Amino acid sequence: MRPTLSRLRSLATTGPRFYQISVYMRRLETLGLVAATGREIPAEDSLEYEITAAGRQELIERYGASWSEPAGDKD
Repeated sequence: MRPTLSRLRSLATTGPRFYQISVYMRRLETLGLVAATGREIPAEDSLEYEITAAGRQELIERYGASWSEPAGDKD
């Protein structure tokens, strides 16, 4: 079963974001779809994540051209 990719779409369109550490985000990281940037907010138990090239490819495979990527945000 593949995870839903709403957070991937969000990361692809808005750039790196902080998310609370969760099983879901760890799963996306394990699959290589997102990567932690190293920035964290310990008081909120949050890490900053960014989409990887594999994550972008997954979006293309799942949604084709129906998702939009910000201009100039190519890896």
